[in-house]
Amino acid sequence: MAKEVKAATLTVTELVNATEVASIEQSNTNNMEKKEISENGNAANAASNELKSWGKDMGVKPTTVKARINGEVQTIIVAHTEYGMRHDKKMDKMLTTANRDKLLTPRYHFCKPDIFWKEGYNLFDNNGELIEQGTTNVLTHCETPETSERIYIDDFLEDVEIHDFESVADYAQHIGETVLISRMPSKVEEMGIAALATGDEAVKEAYEFAIENGITYTQSLGFMAGEMKAATLKLMMRGVKAKPTLALGRTKEQAQMLYDESCKSLGEGESKKRYVPRALNIILKKEKFSFDMVIEALRTIPSSEVTMAKLADCGEKEACIAGALISWILTLQRQKETKTAA
Repeated sequence: MAKEVKAATLTVTELVNATEVASIEQSNTNNMEKKEISENGNAANAASNELKSWGKDMGVKPTTVKARINGEVQTIIVAHTEYGMRHDKKMDKMLTTANRDKLLTPRYHFCKPDIFWKEGYNLFDNNGELIEQGTTNVLTHCETPETSERIYIDDFLEDVEIHDFESVADYAQHIGETVLISRMPSKVEEMGIAALATGDEAVKEAYEFAIENGITYTQSLGFMAGEMKAATLKLMMRGVKAKPTLALGRTKEQAQMLYDESCKSLGEGESKKRYVPRALNIILKKEKFSFDMVIEALRTIPSSEVTMAKLADCGEKEACIAGALISWILTLQRQKETKTAA
């Protein structure tokens, strides 16, 4: 069924601004903060004030939405508990600039509010206003990673399932089990999405290099001498080729050679840490030693020198590794000069 939503028309500038604000590393863990409900209602007032700030920040109006339930379109009041997933303000701009035509239709899960009122829990609408007990057409949202933010922008809920939980604990346990097997994509997986969404060859190469070697997004860019803002990656996941896009300073073959030789001389475990490509980039880009010279140094540096570099107290780890390699490169150069002179 077609979604009854409006398409967002945005400029690249608006998307850039929105994505700069958006969180790079979004967490899918359940940040439930338990508040005791006191007899004088202080906890309820605190929760209401917090929820009101969400509604104000998001400009949430009205408090009702239309939903297709059992084939029938109904108008419902979305209810939230005091203990659910909080709206992340970093998502505000991302939500307002989302291209709704390209959002996949989620399944919204709700339950009737009676179990909460029966057990003495307060419920609030999208604007943070306390919902009076006995109010009709109220459904409590089962907040999961898929819909905890979407609920603030979808004005028509196409796919809705109503659950009949035995208790509030049963409600929370269903959410808990669902959240525990949910996650957001890693940065490497985001690169894969961006590569498919834009067809960008550089992002595709960086993604493949990371997957083939079992390393992170940061390490992949480090070995390939690539630089890209996190906001740019988010835009590319939307299919937008914002400038500047990813620029790679090395070929995939060169990066593989650097990684392989690093694993042999420094150890695979060490080479998977971010300071190793940083150290190599100090030598190659800042000190401007040739690529071939660095490869030779990695192949010939004595293990004792590597051990000393790992144990040295010289501040940042990359400085220790870079210092040891530079010292060995200078030794190699002197040896070559001596042979030439002889």
